[in-house]
Amino acid sequence: MSADPALASRRSLTLKFNIPISKTSEFWSALKQGRFVTTRCTSCGTVSFPPQSDCPKCMKGEATWTELGRDATVVTFTQVRMPPASFAECDPYVIAICELEGGLKLLAWLEGVDPEGVRLGMKVRLEGRTSPEGNPYYVFVPT
Repeated sequence: MSADPALASRRSLTLKFNIPISKTSEFWSALKQGRFVTTRCTSCGTVSFPPQSDCPKCMKGEATWTELGRDATVVTFTQVRMPPASFAECDPYVIAICELEGGLKLLAWLEGVDPEGVRLGMKVRLEGRTSPEGNPYYVFVPT
């Protein structure tokens, strides 16, 4: 008995998502300008990242936008040697969680450093980038 050819065939599948960003549009606009902002709850003062329309601590929907600093310290990191399919064209890369001045922690790619040269406590800076498709994103780079 032979297997159904449809079950054994392989082909690429491209997925596109339309993610509503109306409540976080200030973040994306600022990022395109090279600025880094996030939300601060006006009720309890909690700073959230990524930006939140509702406070994760007190659950109120009263937030203002606040500027983030760019200087940070590497708290933890990992080197990705076997990337997922969506990053198959990428060489091995480093993803790091870095703590900004003020205590907020962000996850991003760490660029501009040999993966073997990354160290805990390393000083880095948050920088904006634009993908070939025109989408803004951010990375850490060593200082």
